[in-house]
Amino acid sequence: MSNLKTLFALLFVVMVFLFAQTVKATTINITSSNFVFTPANVNAVVGDTIKWTNLNGSHTTTCNGSQGTARPNGAAPWNAPLDNNNITFSYVITVPGNYQYVCLPHSPDMAGVIIATVSSISQLNEISAGYELSQNYPNPFNPETAINFTIPYSSNVNLDIYNIAGQNVASLVNQKLTPGAYKVRWNASDITSGVYFYTLRTENFTETKKMFLIK
Repeated sequence: MSNLKTLFALLFVVMVFLFAQTVKATTINITSSNFVFTPANVNAVVGDTIKWTNLNGSHTTTCNGSQGTARPNGAAPWNAPLDNNNITFSYVITVPGNYQYVCLPHSPDMAGVIIATVSSISQLNEISAGYELSQNYPNPFNPETAINFTIPYSSNVNLDIYNIAGQNVASLVNQKLTPGAYKVRWNASDITSGVYFYTLRTENFTETKKMFLIK
């Protein structure tokens, strides 16, 4: 019987680990050609990968303190060639903030901006019949999870994360939204493991659910 309990415990740990890895970060593609980055301005979430692909010419993607470049404190610099021998380059966003990068041979005309946040919200193609706050998925998670909710009327919406002591650790949504279904991605790479609560608030609705961050 003890061996069976041990087996079930091991299976549970494996399932939790796999479940926590279900949400994957997004890869955002940027091309370099004709002396321009396309798109030049992108929005990203911490954990996303930025991938540059060179279509023609000889360029660089550079954000290392050179003139015309800037990055948030703590973010790693980069300086990579983009040419026939180095067609692609990828960079993982680990720090929120604004990244201003250039092609060194063709700056300041050939430049781009990445605006990175810890969460993103997108509207789903679904009809909302009422207020609903879904359980985050995956749960447990590490370090990214998604929260879905619906609102039936235009509302000022707040979606906040609290720790077990009731302290606000993240504000994911703070804006007026039209009726519909929404998905919010949250990257908690800078948050410690533990039990957290997320609360959706509108003028006519409030609901709180529990989530588990396991690192």
